[in-house]
Amino acid sequence: MNASYELTVDDLVAFNQFHNERSPTIRRQRTKSLVITFVVLLCLPGLILLTTDKPILGMALDIWPLILGPILFVILVSQSFKWGTRKLIKDMVIEGQNSQFYSNCSISFDDTGISESSSSGNTIRNWSAVQRIVVSNDHIFVYTSSLEAFIVPKRAFDTDDRFNAFLQSIVDQTGVTVERA
Repeated sequence: MNASYELTVDDLVAFNQFHNERSPTIRRQRTKSLVITFVVLLCLPGLILLTTDKPILGMALDIWPLILGPILFVILVSQSFKWGTRKLIKDMVIEGQNSQFYSNCSISFDDTGISESSSSGNTIRNWSAVQRIVVSNDHIFVYTSSLEAFIVPKRAFDTDDRFNAFLQSIVDQTGVTVERA
């Protein structure tokens, strides 16, 4: 079975964004950064409240912007993370000499493995190399390592039945359970 398609910058961005949003390591790092920043930003109002001679509630009302700042920071950064990540990934993909990664591709497979051909060359993996299969609204990501995947856009298939047949064939070959994004 095979599929031919043009792999675009948006496809590469979609894969990297999906991976960044769901990677346990990246999620831990993002959470840790937010918590540390929140605590550091709360130190100033906390020190003011602990060292004041005024009643704590009265002082808290006086310095409410200093208390509100860290809370707003966490909310705004959490909300803007997805947009910022998408922009950063897109900028990284289009900088330098990366055009060989987004071009016409052909992906095919047989009983031994999966193969992708593009202008930059061929990539061949045995079925045993497939670790995860993730299906999003627009793509199939066939992971062969924690950072590498074959990216197959749904638009490569003229019908949903062909898309589903392609996906099922990969599942049948690998025995890997499909994850829905």
